[in-house]
Amino acid sequence: MSGPAADLNLVQRFWALYQAREWAAAQALLHPEACCQWWATSERFEGAAAIVHVNAVYPEGWTIHLLELNALGAAAQASGDARPRRRVHSLVRVDQGTQSFYANSFFGIERDLIVSIDEYWSDTQAAPAWRQNGSLPGLIPMAVDQRQGLSLQVAAS
Repeated sequence: MSGPAADLNLVQRFWALYQAREWAAAQALLHPEACCQWWATSERFEGAAAIVHVNAVYPEGWTIHLLELNALGAAAQASGDARPRRRVHSLVRVDQGTQSFYANSFFGIERDLIVSIDEYWSDTQAAPAWRQNGSLPGLIPMAVDQRQGLSLQVAAS
C-alpha cells in the first residue's frame, strides 16, 4: 500500500526503530542503494548499511522526539531524474545530556522504501551578545523546548 498515509507511517516507524536501536529493522526500510546527506557537515552516506551504521555507532545517551511529520507529495529530482519521488518531511529534536539538536529531514520514497534522506542539523546555543538582554524590540527569550512529540513506540509491522 502506498500513498501519503503509508509514507508518513514509514518515516515514523523509521524514527521509532532508531529510538529503539533496532538497527536491522531500520535498515530494512531503506532501499539498499539509499543515500543520506548531512548538509551542515558536508557528509554523504551511500547505501542502507552505511546510513544505519553511522547512527548505530553515534555516542550513546540520546533520545529522539519526533515533533512534526508532513507528507509533501511528489517532487521532481534536481539531478534530472524524470521520475517524481514522493517526499516526507520530519522535524526531530534529539536530546543528549544537556545538549539538544534539531534535524529537518526530507525523505524520498519509492516503492514503499526510503531511497534518500536530506538532513539539515542544528544545535541549540545561546544567542549572540548583540541579541541578548532586551537589546532588540520585540525579542522575547524562549523556554527550553520540552515537547514530547509523536509516539516512537515500535509497533509490529
